[in-house]
Amino acid sequence: MAILREISICYSFKETDDNILNQTLDSPEKVYQVFKFLSKETKEKFIVVNLTNQHTIINYEVVAVGSVKAVSVRPAEVLRSAIIINSPAIILVHNHPSGDPKPSGSDIKFTETIKQAAKHFDIEVLDHVVIGYQCFDRAVNDK
Repeated sequence: MAILREISICYSFKETDDNILNQTLDSPEKVYQVFKFLSKETKEKFIVVNLTNQHTIINYEVVAVGSVKAVSVRPAEVLRSAIIINSPAIILVHNHPSGDPKPSGSDIKFTETIKQAAKHFDIEVLDHVVIGYQCFDRAVNDK
């Protein structure tokens, strides 16, 4: 007898009192305000925020948790939830536990990789915000 793996995807709705869903993320400052709780994390966390056409939050997913100085993420993991829920736009967010939000060369390169992969699915990567201690920076080439 062979075992076949079957994938089952359930898209459900949950009521919440959290005002995060009413937020329009149309600037990196707003992204920072919503996700500044990451500044207190002791490990790097990588989050993808799925957005509507009007850039309001549909949901967000913690895609990976790393170490004090790195997080490892595959493009497929970043784009998975946006593809499943048919999100037209995403914002990438991660933190630097050191407190310094300056993006590394690999942060910037990874952002470009995600942008290129997302184009194949007609998903727009609007920004990649790096959260530090009481500040943020952006890991994008269009600064």
